[in-house]
Amino acid sequence: MILKRQGYYKEMSHGDDTDQSIFEYIHKKIDNKDKICNYLRNGYVLAACGSVVKDIICPEKGVIGSPDDITDGTWIWPADLVYYVENYDLQLEEEFIKHMAKQSWSVPKDLIIDEDDIEVI
Repeated sequence: MILKRQGYYKEMSHGDDTDQSIFEYIHKKIDNKDKICNYLRNGYVLAACGSVVKDIICPEKGVIGSPDDITDGTWIWPADLVYYVENYDLQLEEEFIKHMAKQSWSVPKDLIIDEDDIEVI
């Protein structure tokens, strides 16, 4: 199973130095924001983490969630991604949004994940 990475930014503790900056994608016009947020919330937890993450845009807001990895079988994203879409109008890749719409804004219910056969791109 190949999973496409979305929503990991270099400022995040679970991002890479080579990832883009979150600051380039905030405060954008987001169509279907409620549907996108609902989709992001309803993915499957692929990897649960025992730690927490803080708001990287406004650190004084404190803890916002955990850095769990979430998937729909095609894409993988961090659990805190929905927070940034909701609170900062974070723009996601158009390909990811089109994928969600094609799924009728609903994560597949019959998803089978083989953890031994995952490649993240």
